[in-house]
Amino acid sequence: MKFHPKDLLHIENHHLSIEKIEKDIDYLKRGFPNLEVVKPATLNDGIIILDPQEEDELISIYQKSKLEAIKFVPASGAASRMFRMLHQFMEEYPASQIDFETFLHQDDYKDLVSFFDAIEHLPFYEDLKFALKGKGVDFDSLSQGDKALRFTKQMLSSEGFHMANMPKGLIPFHKYTEEKLTAFQEHLFEAARYVVKDKEAKVHFTISKDHLDKFQEKLKDIKPAIEEATGVNFKVEFSFQNPSTDTVCLDTNGDLYRDGEGHILFRPAGHGALIQNLNALKGDLVFIKNIDNVAHQDSEEEKSKPTHKYKSILAGKLIQLQKKAFGYLKALEKEACDKTIVKEAKAFLRHQLNIHVELQTKEDVFYYLNRPIRVCGMVINEGAPGGGPFWIKNEDNSVSLQIVEKSQIDLSQPDQKEKMEASTHFNPVDIVCSLKDYKGKTFNLQDFVDTNKGFVANKFVGGKPVKGLELPGLWNGGMAFWNTVFVEVPAHTFNPVKTVLDLLKPGHQPEKNV
Repeated sequence: MKFHPKDLLHIENHHLSIEKIEKDIDYLKRGFPNLEVVKPATLNDGIIILDPQEEDELISIYQKSKLEAIKFVPASGAASRMFRMLHQFMEEYPASQIDFETFLHQDDYKDLVSFFDAIEHLPFYEDLKFALKGKGVDFDSLSQGDKALRFTKQMLSSEGFHMANMPKGLIPFHKYTEEKLTAFQEHLFEAARYVVKDKEAKVHFTISKDHLDKFQEKLKDIKPAIEEATGVNFKVEFSFQNPSTDTVCLDTNGDLYRDGEGHILFRPAGHGALIQNLNALKGDLVFIKNIDNVAHQDSEEEKSKPTHKYKSILAGKLIQLQKKAFGYLKALEKEACDKTIVKEAKAFLRHQLNIHVELQTKEDVFYYLNRPIRVCGMVINEGAPGGGPFWIKNEDNSVSLQIVEKSQIDLSQPDQKEKMEASTHFNPVDIVCSLKDYKGKTFNLQDFVDTNKGFVANKFVGGKPVKGLELPGLWNGGMAFWNTVFVEVPAHTFNPVKTVLDLLKPGHQPEKNV
């Protein structure tokens, strides 16, 4: 492909190369190879189920360890998708000339019936109502339709709170007696329960560079109070997706998409780019959890079965596996290694690290064993969209456990569709992983990425359809060559906020509101 002279400088300024762009264009045009699913991972066939005694043992292993832990929270981007349905309502309801109740009973808006019936339970309800009162609006005297419309406009319009333009992490998620807490704050409180060493908790947020000032300002406001409440000192770091991981888009004609000034458009390449951010961390263990997945501390299930318990269980399992793996690796590197050790290590790889491949030599065993380990919590699939746990066949003919997105499976193949539909569990992004090898040296995580596991996604830029490229996902192709273990965790530990309606679910409400 020929590039304009002005393109070359634009590409260089973005820390990209012609070679990378040409490779991206090739992927956009021909796509990525589909995965070959062998079968879904299910209980006792790829997903471990633990009894209470085993759980207690693993918690003890983690609590007694002296490993340095870090909580890693992908938190980039604005909350626009969270409010998409309300934006639609705000635009279409006034123009419809339909009465409120009839409008909401259309298929596209049925979910808003229960939402508007319960808006007083939103954490920011009183703030919105107070703001409307300041504008001279007697909210309580309005009709149901006018209440809904005025409330939505105050929430989303530029003259109001403009919440869809805020970082999702800085939106109030939960209301307590004395305060409202954002997802950002809740992650710090949660970290104080399971990543503390010497009274210090390390938490790393990946955010948009445009939002850094807002997060730093918020941190300055909240840190002293949270440290006083928990007795923990927080070391909070922020990082951004590296511009060198950005990719190009193609328009409907298959040409490079350019902005209004004729420049090639570069866009972030999804959470797969964050493998670089993860690679820069220096701790022993890393807990990965998305920004929107936090529970109200006073919700019914959080009180009875606290989330942090299951984080400690996953960490204990990782330490248990890592100790065995390191022992085998140290034995295997010796020239005079006992054949019994080689046999035991093979069995360990197959039965506990889920690597099914013919291993001929001790060097083969060493190669597959000397990899980062991740232990991932899996919840029962109750219809949530997203990836799930599967056994897949790799290019080297090995069979291993992977987290697979629906878009990676060729659903035109009946057997592949059948295997996808037989899946029982869902990936909530509840991961504990190791970053160091048996010699204490930090792995280069880029060595364990499968570059053929990216995605081509249909996107819109300025209202125009484009084909965009996403790098191999952080927990999909970005960790394809890690050793992987899946453990079932309770569904209540997964409390995502994909839309504002989710803030009214039990996991985000105090016990009295449930």
